[in-house]
Amino acid sequence: MKINLIKTTGILVIIFLAISEFSMAQRQMEKLDRGILAIKVGSTVHVSWRVFGDEYFDVSYNIYRNSTKLNNEPITGASYYVDSTGTVDSVYSVSAIVNGVEQPASEPVSVWATNYKDIPLDIPAGVTTPDGVTCTYSANDCSVGDVDGDGQYEIILKWDPSNSKDNSQSGYTGNVYLDAYELDGTRLWRIDLGKNIRAGAHYTQFMVYDLDGDGKAEVACKTAPGTKDGKGNYLTGAATGTDNNADYRNSSGYVLSGPEYFTIFNGETGEEMATVDYVPPRGNVGSWGDNYG
Repeated sequence: MKINLIKTTGILVIIFLAISEFSMAQRQMEKLDRGILAIKVGSTVHVSWRVFGDEYFDVSYNIYRNSTKLNNEPITGASYYVDSTGTVDSVYSVSAIVNGVEQPASEPVSVWATNYKDIPLDIPAGVTTPDGVTCTYSANDCSVGDVDGDGQYEIILKWDPSNSKDNSQSGYTGNVYLDAYELDGTRLWRIDLGKNIRAGAHYTQFMVYDLDGDGKAEVACKTAPGTKDGKGNYLTGAATGTDNNADYRNSSGYVLSGPEYFTIFNGETGEEMATVDYVPPRGNVGSWGDNYG
C-alpha cells in the first residue's frame, strides 16, 4: 500500500494508492508427456496427442511418420491427424511449434492394431462374510493420475464384490480394494479397506491428485479400523491404538458405529502418508434421517 499526501488550496488530501503486488498465479499442473496415440482404422491411421496446459491458442504442430514430416503446413485447431498411407508398422511422433520455434519431438509410438487396449488385472480372491456367502470381484470405478512422475497416467481401480449393497439395502458385503496399475497391467499396490468399510456405490469415493505438489499423485479416501495400506500395514496417525480386529458390522451388515478416518496414501507405493479423523463425524445415526443407516 502506498500513501500519497497532496496539499491543495489549504486542504490535505490523503490518497491511498493500492499498489498491486499481483503476479500471475501459477496453477499446479501435471507434468505429462505428449500422450501420442496411433490407431489403425480401416486403411488409415488416426493419430492424436495431448495439448499441454501451458500451450496457448496459437500453438501448432508437426507430425512425423518414421522421422518424415507428414504435414505441409503446421497443424492448427486440432490435436488429431489422419494418415491415409500409414500402416501397422509405422512409427509416429509429434512436436509443437511455439512462437515459431519447433520444440523437441515426443517419444515415438507404434500403431495399435485395434481401437482398444487390453489391460490385464489381478482379480482379488473372494471373501466369505458372516452370513456364509463368498463373493467374487469385478472391476468398478477407476480414476487416473501420474503416481510415479514418469509423465504417463496410471489407473487407480476399485474392486466391487458381487454382494455389494446400496445403502438402502441390508446385508453383509465383501471388503473393498483399491489397486494401482500401469497401463501394461503391472500392479503397483493393493489397499484393503477392511471389513468396516461397506461395499457399494455410495461408500467409497476416492480422489487421485497430486496433493503435495511433488509431481506424483496421491490417493485419498475414507478408511476405518482394519484398513491396510499398500504395504500391508494398519493405519497410524489418528488411527493409532485402534482395535484393528474389531468388527463394527451389525447383524444387518451395516457399519453404524466405530471410528471413521480419512487417509492420504502415497500413489506410487500405496503406503499411508497421513490419517485423520473423518469429518463430519458420524454422530447420532438417527440424525441423518433414519435409524438403520
